[in-house]
Amino acid sequence: MRTITAIEIQKKDPHRVSVFLDGEFAFGLHQDVLLESGIATGDELSDERIQQILDLEQRKRAREKALRLLSVRARSRKELHDRLVQAKFGQDAVQWALAELERLGLVDDSGFAKAFGQTRSITRPSGAFLLRQELRQKGLCDADVEKGIQAAYAEKSERGQAFEVASKRKRALASLPEEKARKRLNDFLLRRGFNWDLVTEIMEEWDRL
Repeated sequence: MRTITAIEIQKKDPHRVSVFLDGEFAFGLHQDVLLESGIATGDELSDERIQQILDLEQRKRAREKALRLLSVRARSRKELHDRLVQAKFGQDAVQWALAELERLGLVDDSGFAKAFGQTRSITRPSGAFLLRQELRQKGLCDADVEKGIQAAYAEKSERGQAFEVASKRKRALASLPEEKARKRLNDFLLRRGFNWDLVTEIMEEWDRL
């Protein structure tokens, strides 16, 4: 058993405290964790109890890290999981943090997929093939991937978006000879993930672009 001989607020971060055991610094805690653990000066702690407190600290830190990531942009569950693991949090802390955020409605792969599809259709219209790949890379299940695809083309069809993208790109290529401009536009549409058949249809409407 080890005795808590002091608990001091940290100078650099008033939201954290330093815990001293048997006269020596042992570990730092967020004040929320201190309150939740219920420890106080004079308490005796077993190694098991110390580990429980440190595990609680890890969970809280993982949750705060995830919240900071979400404040930058929306993310899928897998994206958050991978970033937390990358930040060296253990699986227990990671899973706890993700479960908490799901409980609060802050992690929702279905909603994320829909929002991603809607945003992509506005900021960078792409073909369903590329969009489906991107959604899968974010760790979404097939059902959520399809929700994202549907959301992307809810306002304007894939063909309609391809036509608009082609028209805009054609204007940017106006200074080139037609043959070269056609090839560059064809390749550009394919890189954007529009399938070969659709690209062929669009290119056949060159004069209307």
